[in-house]
Amino acid sequence: MNSLKLTSIALASALVLLTACDQKNTDTTAGEKLDNTIAEGEKDSREAGAYVEQKTEQTVQAVDDAAITTALKAKLVADDELKALDITVDTVGGAVTLTGMAPSATAKDRATEIARTVDGVTTVNNNLTVQ
Repeated sequence: MNSLKLTSIALASALVLLTACDQKNTDTTAGEKLDNTIAEGEKDSREAGAYVEQKTEQTVQAVDDAAITTALKAKLVADDELKALDITVDTVGGAVTLTGMAPSATAKDRATEIARTVDGVTTVNNNLTVQ
């Protein structure tokens, strides 16, 4: 009977050991946790930096577009032929769109010429309607 108990204990111990050997070690060390936290922080920092850079570029473009619009409006008001006209200037990404009424084709062309002289203007879409 003692031999049966010893055999049972030996088998039970072997079974426990085999089960323990099959377990994957899911515990991470403090160093691994620290490394993971640092890696996540670096990733978050890169993402935040990219977001800030994108928003900064958008803001700079909006400021550039506003400066182009302001400069062009000032030049249109300073022009004797165009100063009395109600010309709307819209600028997006350096592309200027002119809308409104022009008394003649010459005045319409003059507005395009003036728009092209403004720094930062990439294209001019002249949608002025000749009366």
